Amino acid sequence: MAKKSVKVEFFVPAPACACTGAAFIRDMEKITRLDMIMDELAKDFPQAEIVRHDMVDESGVTESLKLLAAYLREAGEEEFASRIAFSMRNVLPAVAVNGRLVVYGQMPELKEVAEAIEAA
Repeated sequence: MAKKSVKVEFFVPAPACACTGAAFIRDMEKITRLDMIMDELAKDFPQAEIVRHDMVDESGVTESLKLLAAYLREAGEEEFASRIAFSMRNVLPAVAVNGRLVVYGQMPELKEVAEAIEAA
């Protein structure tokens, strides 16, 4: 029996400006950890489509914000969703599996994302 495809979306925060010092380093550490989680999931779940939405990528940030706002609304977070451009620091990083938020506003744990993939 073939395994069905699962879409795993990572909404990656833009790092603070390098001029902010410690905040920039913390942001870069988070992004590095997210990259490691994505790599591990791609290895453990080859059937999964790993999608990275970089909030620093100006060419795709509007569509990524709309998508994240839709996921937040579905999760009952209307206030964050309606003010998504101003809420990014509160809701990022975020991870969705097949269009449902697994975690937002904090670093995901590999185990919780893996469990959501297995359940999908």
